[in-house]
Amino acid sequence: MEFVLGALGASGAVCFTNPLEVIKTRFQLQGELKKAGSYKIHYRNFVHAIYVVAKNEGPLALQKGLLPSMGHQVFLNGTRLGIFDLAQKKKWILKNDGTVSLIKSAFVGAGAGMLGGFLGSPLGMLKIHLQSFSAQSTAVGHQHNTTSTINGLITLYNKYGVVRGLWRGATGAMVRIGVASAAQLSTISLLNEALIDNGVLTKDQKFLSTLICSMLGGILMSIVMAPFDLVSTRLYNQGI
Repeated sequence: MEFVLGALGASGAVCFTNPLEVIKTRFQLQGELKKAGSYKIHYRNFVHAIYVVAKNEGPLALQKGLLPSMGHQVFLNGTRLGIFDLAQKKKWILKNDGTVSLIKSAFVGAGAGMLGGFLGSPLGMLKIHLQSFSAQSTAVGHQHNTTSTINGLITLYNKYGVVRGLWRGATGAMVRIGVASAAQLSTISLLNEALIDNGVLTKDQKFLSTLICSMLGGILMSIVMAPFDLVSTRLYNQGI
């Protein structure tokens, strides 16, 4: 059930966050492997990037890669949240005294994240290909000219096969998600326990506790993941 809820929740959320992912991808590829001042800056800041994309490619371009992004979330978050929930129920992340173990929760979170990252890697790569594909005047990074998810998957498989095609860059994605998942899920577990044990919240306030812990865990995850996210995006998008 946690697999289904995690997959559905993440897929729904990505409908709102996908435009941010498009802009993030453009920033990560802008000036790739070039010295500062030696390339043209198409996207100056977040607001300017939204304006440039909408002006040159149309407003709907801000939702490029939405379909593979939703599929990616199903494999990624469905897997990692499902496994971590199982670990909580089986008490695999607890110490002998019954409290949450940082090391165990981080280890399980990392393992679950890496598996989810591996399973969702092909769709994660297609998402980057579609989000980076832009008007020639504002193009950044390698342009794969991918027009759709199905087209991209078939092309990669026919040209390069499974390992070199569909799962290219999977190791980078696994490290990225593994690190992020370890930071996020262990933080959520420890914070939730701390809030209840210190009387800040009660066990009956599970929704509020989950909301607070998820927000703080998400912030930490974003900070820790940023360098790995940049590398993963460039690995996915480079030409073969």
